[in-house]
Amino acid sequence: MSIARIIDGTALAASFRDRIRSRVAALRERGIGVRLDAVLVEAGDNSARVYAENQARTCAQLGIEYRLHRITPDSEATAYDEIAGRVLLLSSDPDVSAIMLHLPLPRGVDPYRVQRLIAPEKDVEGVNPANIGNIVYGRSSLAPCTALAVLRMIESVWTEKSDRLGVPLIHPFLRGQLVVVVGAGDVVGKPIAVILMRQEATVVSCNKWTPGLPDLARSADILIAAAGVPGLITPDMVKPGAVVIDVGVNRVTGSDGRTRTVGDVSFDTVSRVAGWISPVPGGVGPVTVSMLLHNVADAAEHRAR
Repeated sequence: MSIARIIDGTALAASFRDRIRSRVAALRERGIGVRLDAVLVEAGDNSARVYAENQARTCAQLGIEYRLHRITPDSEATAYDEIAGRVLLLSSDPDVSAIMLHLPLPRGVDPYRVQRLIAPEKDVEGVNPANIGNIVYGRSSLAPCTALAVLRMIESVWTEKSDRLGVPLIHPFLRGQLVVVVGAGDVVGKPIAVILMRQEATVVSCNKWTPGLPDLARSADILIAAAGVPGLITPDMVKPGAVVIDVGVNRVTGSDGRTRTVGDVSFDTVSRVAGWISPVPGGVGPVTVSMLLHNVADAAEHRAR
């Protein structure tokens, strides 16, 4: 029985970072600064703080200036005004290339209300409704990072096939492919479905409640799992040789009492059926981080035109 080829997100992310570093260096040689301003609300969430620290280190390695704006709201009543005010200031600052908002926000502050205040041309997470709308209409825009990461991982499979078979890469490479996206969330499911449609794939969007889900999933040339359900995708739901991208990030406790991170795909068993599969961790996550910085470079280049 064959074992699926692993789509190594860590290796892909490293190759993308090399390209981003070169783009940033080219901009700086022209006297154009590349700067990412991140807003972090001190709300006792250590994971957001750690992510911000890691982000600062990565930006330094790529030549991107990173500024972290820490906000400690005076009270729950004033939290929205304080956060929104900072975002509006950054959006109007000509020295700022890109803006991102660390989550979670304090109780009572709707992330959507704040995200829509980020200037679309600086919205490197692709969360402003204007950018999401531009994806639907196929206009140049900053795409949500996770959805963009999924696209790049699928593209890497086609590039590998092209290199191995010695044939030109088909463009658009997804033309004629049937893609099933399990999960229709605003961050990944919906945006990736639209992005893949723009690549002329035939896309079916469904969720864990969809009648006949196993048969539907098994029809896919490319199966994307983004439902947030540990182990939802089992071998009987996968077409032999299919590309399986696992976007799920779930914390589960094993029989030994230890907590670990798993995806939506039953990796060990599905890897015996699929042709290509992304692991969790080490799959979509690292590529998503690189896509954020790719968008930072895009935003800076756009401002420099």
